[in-house]
Amino acid sequence: MPTVARALMQRNVLTIPATMPVLEIQHLFVVAGIDGAPVIDEHGAVLGVISTIDLLRVADQALDEDFDEGEGAEPEAALGVMTAREIATPDPVWVPPGMPADRVAELMQRERIQRVLVGTGGHLEGILSAFDLLRAVRA
Repeated sequence: MPTVARALMQRNVLTIPATMPVLEIQHLFVVAGIDGAPVIDEHGAVLGVISTIDLLRVADQALDEDFDEGEGAEPEAALGVMTAREIATPDPVWVPPGMPADRVAELMQRERIQRVLVGTGGHLEGILSAFDLLRAVRA
């Protein structure tokens, strides 16, 4: 029987509240040692995913030397008010818990992503990263 997503996924998923400011998310990623997490609303519904590349993209925009008219001159101020909801990548890729790991790997490669959410009907059961798949290969 092939190894499935459920067997490899991380079950205790750290989630980001939609209202969390960007600078707090950055700090949380560093402290928790993670590079991505689902963003949830006040009811626990997944709105999207934030990755370190999203945080870098926002910081790059805030530090852009060519400020557009109407932008403030203080990047920290812009980053201090921006929230998870605003920078999350919407429509994350989901896989069912019973999907074989090799199919998950193919999907991640095809979509050029490093993590998928595991669950059905929008109910988050876990998260599966490329590192989780690599760990399984090495086992």
